[in-house]
Amino acid sequence: MKPAPDPARPPAMSSLLVFAVATLVFGSPVRQLWLREGGAWYLPFAVWLGVILLGAWVARRSRP
Repeated sequence: MKPAPDPARPPAMSSLLVFAVATLVFGSPVRQLWLREGGAWYLPFAVWLGVILLGAWVARRSRP
């Protein structure tokens, strides 16, 4: 039997957390770390994969 969801942390808050992390990674000067010239070709794809996996993990964790 799964425990009841925590009312102090509704699923919408988890989605906002993922949105905030994605905004930080893609919309701030932090992106210069993974977009610099001479970097690995797969690095932008790895960053996207990280955001997608974070979203999937948060969604799975917040299910009742």
